[in-house]
Amino acid sequence: MPRIHGMSQQAALSGLRVIECAGWNGVYAGRLLADAGADVVRIIPPSGDPLAAEPPFFANGRSIQEAWYNAGKRVVPIDLTTGAGQSALLSLLTTADILIEDWQPNAAPLTEAQMSDAGSALARVSVTPMGLDGPLHGWRANDLVANALSGVASVTGNAETPPLTGYGNQSHHTVGLYGAICALAAHRAARLSGQPQHVDLSAHEAMVTCTEQVLMQWFFPEGTWQNAIAPRQGSLHWSGAYEIYPGKDGTGVMVTAALRFVDVLLPWLKADGAAGDLADPEKYPNVVAMIRDLPYVMSVLRNWVATYDGDDLFFEGQKRHQPFGAVYGIPKVLQSPQIAARGYLQDVEVPGAGPVPFPGRLYRTDADGPRPGLAVTAAVDDLAWGERARTPSSEAVDPARPLAGVRVMDFTHVLAGPFGTRVLADLGADVIKVMTGSRSGGANGPGHPYYTCWNRNKRSILLDMRSEEGLEVARALAAKSDIIIDNFSAGVLARWGLDRAGLHATNPRISVITMGGMGQDGPWKDMVTYAPTIHALTGLTYLTNPPGRYDLGYGFSLTDHLSGLAAALASLEALEHRERTGEGLSVDLSQYELGLGLMAPALIDCLANGTAPEPVGNRHPFDAWAPHGIYPAAGEDRWVAIAVRGDAEWRTLCEVIGRAGLAGDPRFATHQARIANQDALDAEIAAWTATRERYDIARQCQAAGIAAGPVQDAADLANNDPQLAARAFFTTSTHNDRWGEYGIDAFPARFNGHRPGPYEAVHELGEDTFDVATGLLGLGDAEFAELAAQGVFS
Repeated sequence: MPRIHGMSQQAALSGLRVIECAGWNGVYAGRLLADAGADVVRIIPPSGDPLAAEPPFFANGRSIQEAWYNAGKRVVPIDLTTGAGQSALLSLLTTADILIEDWQPNAAPLTEAQMSDAGSALARVSVTPMGLDGPLHGWRANDLVANALSGVASVTGNAETPPLTGYGNQSHHTVGLYGAICALAAHRAARLSGQPQHVDLSAHEAMVTCTEQVLMQWFFPEGTWQNAIAPRQGSLHWSGAYEIYPGKDGTGVMVTAALRFVDVLLPWLKADGAAGDLADPEKYPNVVAMIRDLPYVMSVLRNWVATYDGDDLFFEGQKRHQPFGAVYGIPKVLQSPQIAARGYLQDVEVPGAGPVPFPGRLYRTDADGPRPGLAVTAAVDDLAWGERARTPSSEAVDPARPLAGVRVMDFTHVLAGPFGTRVLADLGADVIKVMTGSRSGGANGPGHPYYTCWNRNKRSILLDMRSEEGLEVARALAAKSDIIIDNFSAGVLARWGLDRAGLHATNPRISVITMGGMGQDGPWKDMVTYAPTIHALTGLTYLTNPPGRYDLGYGFSLTDHLSGLAAALASLEALEHRERTGEGLSVDLSQYELGLGLMAPALIDCLANGTAPEPVGNRHPFDAWAPHGIYPAAGEDRWVAIAVRGDAEWRTLCEVIGRAGLAGDPRFATHQARIANQDALDAEIAAWTATRERYDIARQCQAAGIAAGPVQDAADLANNDPQLAARAFFTTSTHNDRWGEYGIDAFPARFNGHRPGPYEAVHELGEDTFDVATGLLGLGDAEFAELAAQGVFS
């Protein structure tokens, strides 16, 4: 993207030194930091990187996943079981800025004292499946088990299917984003205070924060859903207004009645002769009547979709600014003109496999350097890290509020943007939510639980951005802010003069992050998207299904949560860039490209090998684990996830279930045999689990070293999960006028032993307008009153 004249061309994290000693829960955090220019050194054992065994593979036998998740890093073999290796690591830590590790307390290669002494301003992030303490702190969890434990699987699938895991390492992506955020937040605190920082990040807690309606319905059971437990209902959105239906050519289309139904969608239905009783003003005199009979409205849409080919309806809907999305498989995903126009794919030379197109970064900045290539193997002596000059501030820094003093203008709405700014607010930033009264209805206002969940810890002001006076107030606030974030359509901030180019002369230190669905340019830039649209267009919906189905997909808005985390990460990168260069950043965060990035291994496998993946339900998509499934347990709709890697674990599981002889059954004796006989394998496991209590099954398996976990819903998370209880993950906030005391989920990490907090309840719309205008911007009472009389603050 174009650079602001005179701006530094250094990458956002240029010069940042990162040590990564982690498996799946930390590897993506390191990759994200490397994407932004950090010098990331991944420590692996002399026997090689465990990721090298992860399928799928290039034609030369190299792991696609290892190549993707390690891109941009330097890989250094060190034997951390030896004194020499531990000394080498300690030496690196004395000059490093950040350490990302996944060591259990009783298995770390270094003592706490050694790590505390290693660097006076080292930021250490411990990212483990369950957190460093608590009764389940030693539990194992791969992607399947993490999805079961966190509530993800409880809402994915439908009543006809078992709970489904989401496709493609999404738990590791979620935790990786949080890990990178925590690393930069802790680094900021370490730099300002001159004191070491230690973050205890629980992957389990991180996942639970990203489950949308699972927690919302539990915290606010009196909502229109009238059910504290979010159901498993296929592609039907919790609001009842989004669902996937088959077109006449078989292509699924995600359609919705939630946006401008009366003035756009209903006339279209009438013109097509497909409105049914909705065209009868006596039966449906207004939109309220239609909302009250939403199932009928959706049935009309289902019948209507069946009269169109999927792509035709998708594109025609988007012409009418409807957030429709066609459900694409991976080969069709890669035909997108938006991918081509924005140069999202760029060749990476893979020795023995030739140039292979790799997906781009999660977002673009005007300080980006060349895209990272494959990891380079290096020796410790090759690193050449000199002593780090430390100039700590004299100010006291609360490690649990590392963003104190940072001001954010928040122009976001719905989920993706507000979730990202919630993360920044939890970490201490002064987030000022800027809204217009006319756009604050329904789920975009504090009278709705949805808004309440994502907008804690923020101040609220109202501004009429249609007036020049309102724009002047906004520009004055921008002059005193550090970050602006919006998720409007492409170009809105630029038209208001609130993009980086418009603000650079008055505030060169500000960063502006746009979260457009498709990004700020390209032939699809004006498309309207919500998370279900992004899921459909990127292959995530298609592949999150049982075999032979394509219409279920994720049961909540995954990419909204992860886009929000990406915006928070971009904010922290921008602050680091400003600290070093004096300049802010312009960030183009395309939620579509973020969704594509989450599917990167599948995209690369298709591009390199021609693979067209199909849904496999709960089986491992690359056949690396077997058994790998969610099995019935005793009780109504009770399930347990079990995942086995390798023959030794299989033999152990056979002992756990009391059938040691099963290990020698020729159908199951080897991994390849188990893959070839998965139907029979799953039947054997299900026969054992079906009569047993799910928590007992998980405890038995975990005690033997087998990854397993019950499928938990919101009631289980709140009442039956001893780990969340022991770590005080759930707490409350109080809004005396509207909600009283209500439940909230805490930030999923501790900083030097302390969680971010306390958590302030959502503010009423415009509650802080006077204080911001007079206290921060310096308007006099009379000037404020005059502008208010003109409707500027409305």
